[in-house]
Amino acid sequence: MKRIITSIVVGGIVASLLFVGTVRRAGRLGIVPKVHAQEGCSVASLQGAYGFYRTGTTPVGPLAAAGIDTFDGAGVSKVRQTIRKNGVTTSDLFTDPALVSTYEVDPDCAGRGFLPDGSVFVHFVVVDGGKELIILSLSDANTVYGVMKKINGED
Repeated sequence: MKRIITSIVVGGIVASLLFVGTVRRAGRLGIVPKVHAQEGCSVASLQGAYGFYRTGTTPVGPLAAAGIDTFDGAGVSKVRQTIRKNGVTTSDLFTDPALVSTYEVDPDCAGRGFLPDGSVFVHFVVVDGGKELIILSLSDANTVYGVMKKINGED
């Protein structure tokens, strides 16, 4: 009888350990969903110079652009770019003055850029710890999107 009770107790302990181990491994494998959003971005997530391209369509035809946007980490950016719309250069990276705008970044890494009149002209998502942005123009009748990448990872 003593042997049977000992076997039952040892069997119960082993089964409990196996169950606890399985539940812990399942949590590490992502089986148990996480219910909190990614946090950690702010205007300070964007600092330094970013090279970018934009492409898409506008009311006057196709658009292609390449440029440099410099973020100050406090909500102000300065952009220089060459833009071609329907095969015509409308802005020149090397000769036109930089355009100044402001930006906001939410804790979930979604952001927006503002024109001097306060209207939103672009939505973006900060990815890879601020090393890259995915951008979408909100200008009327445009379907323009692009990518920005940090030029120097040490900025």
